[in-house]
Amino acid sequence: MMKIRSVVMALGCVGLAACSGGSDSASAAVTLSGPGFAATTLRGTAGGPQAGSALGGDCIGQFPTSAQHTVTVGAAIPMLRVLVNGGPEADTTLAVRRPDGTVVCNDDSGDPGNSLNPIVEIANAAPGQYQVYVGGYSTGDTWASYTLGFSEQAGQYPSQVVAAP
Repeated sequence: MMKIRSVVMALGCVGLAACSGGSDSASAAVTLSGPGFAATTLRGTAGGPQAGSALGGDCIGQFPTSAQHTVTVGAAIPMLRVLVNGGPEADTTLAVRRPDGTVVCNDDSGDPGNSLNPIVEIANAAPGQYQVYVGGYSTGDTWASYTLGFSEQAGQYPSQVVAAP
């Protein structure tokens, strides 16, 4: 039987400085021990003042100036999937900075429950810290609530494994 541990942290904006990645910016950290890690979800608020292009050439949307979440991977994971469920109304985007400094981005995953939910897949995720940024595609999607989850299973979409905010 698989143990499931859920860590839910409500992250909200307490004024514009918190939302824009200022010194009071909310951030949540989680540790994934390695293959077979326990299920973990986090909640947050998408978006910010930084254009996606500042994170990486193929990143789309508006992101905070600092990561909303830091994920520590304890041992290599063959396939780490970072999933965002923004609910039926939001168009969220996702950027993950790997320990080597490279950034992987996604806008739309094709999720049958909401094709606008993003997924980032990292093959052979090395141990270290991953910074997760959740953005909004357009102004109307900035400050949207989301739930962030992690999986090792291919073929799963955010709406199937991560509850809507």
